[in-house]
Amino acid sequence: MGIAVKAPTVPPVGQLFQSLSERVYWALVESIVQWRFQPGQRLVLEDLAEQLRVSRTPVRDALTRLATLGLVEPTGRRGFCVTVLTAGDLMYLYEMRLMCELFAVQKGLDNLTSSLLVQMEVEAAECARLNGSQDPADWLASLLHDRTLHGLLVNLALNPRLVTMYERLNVHIHGLRAGRRRISPEAVREVTEREHNALLAALRGGDRATAQEAITSHVTNARDRAIASLTWNQAGEREPPFLWAGDPARLERLSQ
Repeated sequence: MGIAVKAPTVPPVGQLFQSLSERVYWALVESIVQWRFQPGQRLVLEDLAEQLRVSRTPVRDALTRLATLGLVEPTGRRGFCVTVLTAGDLMYLYEMRLMCELFAVQKGLDNLTSSLLVQMEVEAAECARLNGSQDPADWLASLLHDRTLHGLLVNLALNPRLVTMYERLNVHIHGLRAGRRRISPEAVREVTEREHNALLAALRGGDRATAQEAITSHVTNARDRAIASLTWNQAGEREPPFLWAGDPARLERLSQ
């Protein structure tokens, strides 16, 4: 069992926002993916509420929500701990993500409209814009645009159960949990932008086979980067965790 949280690791968003549900949730997500909470660390509701300067209710709601996504797990009647992510976990998650996206293109490419393609291009552009940033908060924001882009892709299948399963995989967040400092943000941006452009070009041309090849390459490369980063981080070779930069307004754009 991990050690109870003592030192502040999340920002006091309760001082600045009237509606706290989403802000508390994203404050905890950001702390998990940036390793301010260590894998296996125990999270005590009262300690988190005190750090966030909110009541226990939004914290409890956020922890319950995080548990459904596999980011934390219950440890008893009142506690949670951060789940421990393994290379095997990532392998299985990315394998299922690939299955979902390939099926969606196979079945639903004919459902792609010009307006939907424009939406996907906008998300890809925002992902690229934020991906080269040195600010870890922008990495998370970029990831959310990437997740939206691929969520639109999965929606092509017009299968709500497939969409629900895909969302519950939460692969993008787990991938970021592995760590990003193994390669530079600029390199990540260059690779991701190139792969997204290849996918969008294939979709734009209605080329099902090429689109599936682009998806396979993109997801496989993302999986390999995540596993390499996780291994590197868990070996204790990572840089010190990023500390909160004192700007709770960053949570605003994450929760929109």
